[in-house]
Amino acid sequence: MLAALWRHLGWRGLALAGVGACWIWYGVGLVVTARPGVVAAAAPVIRLMCVQGWGGVWIACGLAGVLTAALRPGRDLVGFAGMFLPPAVWGLAFLGSAATGAYGTAWASAPLYLAAVLLIVVVAALTGGRRRCPCEEGAPNGH
Repeated sequence: MLAALWRHLGWRGLALAGVGACWIWYGVGLVVTARPGVVAAAAPVIRLMCVQGWGGVWIACGLAGVLTAALRPGRDLVGFAGMFLPPAVWGLAFLGSAATGAYGTAWASAPLYLAAVLLIVVVAALTGGRRRCPCEEGAPNGH
């Protein structure tokens, strides 16, 4: 059963499901725990919406990744957008906080968010256009 699941998901589906689960976990952490350093570093986006709201965004984007993990490349773009959006926004917010002096040490954490963005783009680019599993071979239009 695990082998069949792996054949279907492959690296692309595993990236969506795994990173999506991590985004859900992080979002729950933002909702239920006090994170004064993160709130200070993400101040540019916290001004737009409270940290619990952003936790909800991380959770929703994580769900998009998990729920689209089994879809064919091209049909899972919503999942990749969900994987890309939160760390891109937060990475830029951290850089903005550091650049303006609002939270000078935010520059030290920004690479973590931006590295996640880079890896998501690399996985999407390297695995795009491939069929997921042998069950799609010979089916009309890959369905």
